[in-house]
Amino acid sequence: MNVQAPFGFVTGCHAGDKFLVQATLASMRHYCPAVPICLVVDGVFDVSDLEKEYDLIILRISDLPSAEMRKMVAGNPRAKLAAMWEGPFEFYVWLDCRADSSTDCASACRMNSWRRSGPLADYCSPNHEIRSR
Repeated sequence: MNVQAPFGFVTGCHAGDKFLVQATLASMRHYCPAVPICLVVDGVFDVSDLEKEYDLIILRISDLPSAEMRKMVAGNPRAKLAAMWEGPFEFYVWLDCRADSSTDCASACRMNSWRRSGPLADYCSPNHEIRSR
């Protein structure tokens, strides 16, 4: 997958976690509406409803270009590593599908020294508000 944005959020799920990831996605979209989100999908199940509702970039483990990588990460907690190798963002924050963000998650990232010139600069205004792209 090609880099589609300098910064974004990534979360993942397997079929048994789909109901949990929806709350995480809703939280991300509510508190950081301008930040793109990638969903790493481990397994064969439909996520088109989530993709449409939350405007997601889908990264399926089954679609990874390397057979060795697919075998190594499929069906286990290493699936989240796919975002590092094939994800759509130069920089990202991983939020577990069981996480529920009750605040602007990007604000923690803005405290880094690169905040004014780095990937969040496109999303953050000088007064630390998220602005849309």
